[in-house]
Amino acid sequence: MSRNDPTYRRVAAGDPEAVTARLEAELKCRGFGVLSTIRVHEILREKLGSRVAPVILLDVCSPRHALAALSASREVATLLPCKIAVSEEGGRTQIALQRPTVVLGAFLPLPALQELGDQVEGELRAAVDASAGT
Repeated sequence: MSRNDPTYRRVAAGDPEAVTARLEAELKCRGFGVLSTIRVHEILREKLGSRVAPVILLDVCSPRHALAALSASREVATLLPCKIAVSEEGGRTQIALQRPTVVLGAFLPLPALQELGDQVEGELRAAVDASAGT
């Protein structure tokens, strides 16, 4: 993974629903909540009749980190919450974390936010790794 790679990815054992359940548990252990779960494949099937491999999007947030970020800059609200995708690609389940450090660096390069982004990203990467089994 390069410094500017916008995502942190891991291959995970199990189907996307099982991986999502493990990921939610790991996030909860670290003080993050899932604000919304969007099952893109179900929406596409319902709205367009299209069948695609599972794609599950999670909007995740840690209240204490969100408060710290908003205290540093109200503009950060446009970048919240953090995003994680669980998908099936080529018969394998993938987890992709949108890296907070890259997003903050690109849109709000403030030192206080970058330090916070490093902390949040570290915690989210640990949750991704644990749910992937790495």
